[in-house]
Amino acid sequence: MSEADVLAQKKKADKVWSDRAPWDSLYREAYEYAIPQRRPSGQNQTKRLADKIFDMTACMSSMYFAGSLQRDLFPAGKASIILESGPVARSAFSAGGVAVLDRHLGAIANRIQPFFLTGDWDTAVHEACIDLGVGSGAVIPVKGTRDNPLSFVTPPFDDLAMRCDMFGRVNFVSWLQSLLPDEIMEGFPDGRFDKEFRDKAVNRASTPIRLYQDFFVLPGGRRWRMVAYTEGAKDFHVVQESRTKPLATPRYYRVPGEAYGRGPLLLALPSIKTLNKAQELALKSAAIQMLGIWGYRAGGTFNPDTASVQPGAFWAMQSTGGMLGPDVQRIDPANGRLEVAKMVIGDLQQQIKQALYDMRLPEEQGTPRSASEIAARLQQKAETHIGAFGRLTREIMPVIVPRAAEILYDFGILSSPLNVDEFLISCSVRSPMQAAMNADDMQSIASYLEFAQAIVGQPNVKYYADLDKVMELVRKGFQIPQSVVPDEQKVAAMRQQDAAQQAIAAAMQAGGIDPTKVTQQAA
Repeated sequence: MSEADVLAQKKKADKVWSDRAPWDSLYREAYEYAIPQRRPSGQNQTKRLADKIFDMTACMSSMYFAGSLQRDLFPAGKASIILESGPVARSAFSAGGVAVLDRHLGAIANRIQPFFLTGDWDTAVHEACIDLGVGSGAVIPVKGTRDNPLSFVTPPFDDLAMRCDMFGRVNFVSWLQSLLPDEIMEGFPDGRFDKEFRDKAVNRASTPIRLYQDFFVLPGGRRWRMVAYTEGAKDFHVVQESRTKPLATPRYYRVPGEAYGRGPLLLALPSIKTLNKAQELALKSAAIQMLGIWGYRAGGTFNPDTASVQPGAFWAMQSTGGMLGPDVQRIDPANGRLEVAKMVIGDLQQQIKQALYDMRLPEEQGTPRSASEIAARLQQKAETHIGAFGRLTREIMPVIVPRAAEILYDFGILSSPLNVDEFLISCSVRSPMQAAMNADDMQSIASYLEFAQAIVGQPNVKYYADLDKVMELVRKGFQIPQSVVPDEQKVAAMRQQDAAQQAIAAAMQAGGIDPTKVTQQAA
């Protein structure tokens, strides 16, 4: 690589950052009203102080949204990775072959899963969910050492710019940071740093340097490359290639033709700003009604600049009445209807909570919520979330798991590389939201079996339903691991044993012996 290659790469990155510029004001405004004092050290342009916020509904509900989204998609401390045969494999293999493949993939998932249960993944995905409330997030699996081979990092989305190809797929991500020279060298221990850079680390150790990390897909779409370089560098400090996408960039909602996402906070921003202003005006009105507006006679003995407004204070006055009236008099304004303000504020707060899926139970006052109302709220939440659920599950785990598997394979923890292409091998998520989506399918299967039994009778149901396939659908619908289901050999042995027992029972009945009495005597 040469200096020309670095300049060409930086030109591409600058173009991506230029395209992101119109989104900065949108995202920044959402951060200012819902996540105030974001990164207050001044590393970005969001420096609004919290004393400008007059209502905390959006602030509290945004954090609740992040926790709720994580609980619905990736429950903390629970195994959520499912590797199974894809639709092409299921159509090409027999039922026995699919079962064997699923067991093999389940064993691989069991070896990957412990690295998602250390707490590092839960922390990273929760931080990403906070940014997803605004619209877009990011999670990067980072290759570590043999003692700690895999960790997860959530870069703030302020530091990321993306580009999509002509089909809407993310094919370029630029991560821009301002770091000290020694931090860059520590982050890339095997990086290439020339004498000029090392001199900066010594002579200007406290001066931050802009570090670019660009991730982009190579021609053909089968490999990704990451290059790291700094301002004025004559060569790339790091060049890495991978078979899998190095980072996940999920978007909550996405409008066609846009690279960035739109989250509930961005959609609820008009109500959030209106509520903030309404609360500010209501507080000012309440302060006026409590303290009042006072008038005094100019040129008299009363000086408002020196008078102390506090209980028990004495004001020096020459007169408090007369033809011209008192020297100091309260001017009572028309009493404002604070009840109207409370009603408007309450409606706006409810709208914001609904937009952020804040379905927390109210305080213990009034009539308690019924069980049917709570269930209806949860069902409504599942139906509302489902629009973004498919995108989030596709843009997170099918990206994170292959990248994590590649890192573990490089360390020798996995014996073979894992190619998750969603056709032969698919990756899905075991989550409460997925279970809620599967509930309707399970209810349909149960209703069909009940009708079949009522119409043709229990012995004839097997002619209208393949119970083995039905139970496999039920297992997947309830997200039961394949390891708890007996394999074909064990099932064949159990069926052979059942057949032998039935043959013995038939022979005993033919000889006039009651099998139940023999069983009772043996017991």
